[in-house]
Amino acid sequence: MKNFTRYCTVAICLGAVFLFGSACLAQSLPFLAVGSSAAYNAFAIGGASGTTPVCTNVPNGSTLESSTNVYVWTESGKSGHTYFNGVDNRNSGYAQQNAKGWVEWAGSADGTTVTAVCVYLATDSIVGNRLFFATNTGGTPAGTINFQGGCSSGFPISGDNQIPSGVLPADTALPSGVCNAINGKVWNAAPSDIRAEDASFGTQRACASYVSSGTGFGYSCVTSPTTIHSGVGGSTGSVQTVTYAIAGEDPVTSTQIAHSTAGSDGHPFVTLPAGGQAVLVLVNINDTSSSGFGSTALYNVNRPNLARVFAGAATRTRDIVPGTGLLSKPLTALVREPLSGTFNTFEFQVTRTKEYDFSQEDLANNTGAESANGIGMATPSGWVWQGGSVSGSVTGNPLDWKKTSTTGLKVRVIGTGEMVSTVAGVGLTDAGGNTLTNQIGYAFFSFGNVKPAVNLAKYLLVDGVDPLFDGGSGPNQNPGGIASGTLPTCTAPCGTAVTLTNIKNGSYPLWNILRVITTGTLGATTTSGACESGATVCEMVAASQGAYALIPDLVPYSSMEVFRSHQTVKDNSVSFTQHNGFKHYTGIASTPCGFAPISGAAIQYECGGDVAGARFQIQQELDANTDTNGELVGFLQ
Repeated sequence: MKNFTRYCTVAICLGAVFLFGSACLAQSLPFLAVGSSAAYNAFAIGGASGTTPVCTNVPNGSTLESSTNVYVWTESGKSGHTYFNGVDNRNSGYAQQNAKGWVEWAGSADGTTVTAVCVYLATDSIVGNRLFFATNTGGTPAGTINFQGGCSSGFPISGDNQIPSGVLPADTALPSGVCNAINGKVWNAAPSDIRAEDASFGTQRACASYVSSGTGFGYSCVTSPTTIHSGVGGSTGSVQTVTYAIAGEDPVTSTQIAHSTAGSDGHPFVTLPAGGQAVLVLVNINDTSSSGFGSTALYNVNRPNLARVFAGAATRTRDIVPGTGLLSKPLTALVREPLSGTFNTFEFQVTRTKEYDFSQEDLANNTGAESANGIGMATPSGWVWQGGSVSGSVTGNPLDWKKTSTTGLKVRVIGTGEMVSTVAGVGLTDAGGNTLTNQIGYAFFSFGNVKPAVNLAKYLLVDGVDPLFDGGSGPNQNPGGIASGTLPTCTAPCGTAVTLTNIKNGSYPLWNILRVITTGTLGATTTSGACESGATVCEMVAASQGAYALIPDLVPYSSMEVFRSHQTVKDNSVSFTQHNGFKHYTGIASTPCGFAPISGAAIQYECGGDVAGARFQIQQELDANTDTNGELVGFLQ
């Protein structure tokens, strides 16, 4: 049936148009994804690749770019360019999730014939997890695609050409027939920078009662969720803290979650690994003095120093710029929102680790004691809150603090786009009107993510290791100079623009595996590793692997030589017990762990969170499995 609906003939579709109007009604919707921005390009390319593309017509040109029958449309997600978004229908008060996105389709350019449609909305990992797992009172998925103005007028809509040129054709205007095919449909995939277990833990932590040690941040997350505000002057950036569950009952609707064996799906959800990705530490280069972040002397930062900067304990540039006799200049530390996959990766690989039990939310008072930012916090001595001008603000929200002794700033940013643009900006202020100088922040690498910061910011080596080029691991160095931190650009195809060698071998300390979370039927694999029949999200993940050779935003998963040790995570009192995924074991009740998602498919053996895990060679794990019948679990970075 899949092949029929995917490749239905023009005659059949014309018949449907005659009977029902509009486009062919038997569309396939193989990949409706919401989540991480890191794989935005890879999945767009993957959807149009191969002999039988998942999302588009079979290309009629010698290349994808030259094909006249490959249709893609993109939106930038900027003001006036948010035509579709994501909605959590459990509560009408939950904010719509706007972001950049793309749509690909098979059929005709004008949408009178539509046989397949794929969608990608690059919100953020935890938002994507929520829109995938959220469940209505009737037991059905609550997260849907939403065209705010409907599909009846204003079409076709011109695209914003958000995919780098050189691989796919320029945008085709989006027709109403494609809008009709996807508007109101349920999201069926969630690309995520962190595992579903880690996303759940990050949400529980944000929603827990405030504790100064940082185990809970005090945000309201159910019927009247807190809006976390940006602390950047003039910004309207915000995100709501809304809870959800990955096991048992949905905490908002008290209904068994849909994507579970006991739910309306009837199958456990699936987690598919897609590729290794680097978190870059970025600094503004406008101040080129010997004490500024633009100094060529600053090319590396060690994690103990980095952790103190983001824990609010080191607030001067000279705390990380090497040299003697440097001036006391304030720095600006930029911090993502706690409900962010990027925040949680940086948190548990830099600030809240086995070595340094801090938090990015922390502020060090005049005695050096740390206390976390959050709802219900007390003002730490030596700091003055700057966020009072923001509508709806309360102490600590937005995170916008000024250290009185140094005038160093700690400021919240919302989303990857605001993080990168604020790191790169000159003359920006915080909500209190203080000028942001010598900004330092972080973001998952992709050419699209860092493009706004090219020539305005640089990346730093961490612990002496280059995330994008070989460094000490080989001959391929940054074209801007060894350890220069020059941000790369991509004129696609650009397969050699970066090497990501030290992500493959794990020697760079800030990285994670991008996963795609999906339903059992759409993500199941055979015991030989192939995608099961009808597992179209699995097919998209497989297709994306080849895209990294054209735009190397990530490392193909098969090229990764390392993994992170897993830890047990609980959700709704259900334990997702730590397993690295290489050793067989008996299934864990109420989880996907140790079970096949559909009858006859491969069993999922990876379980628990790994964002905080220590790095090991895969071969070490395999040898431990053989030598001790055990696993390298529970080790923290």
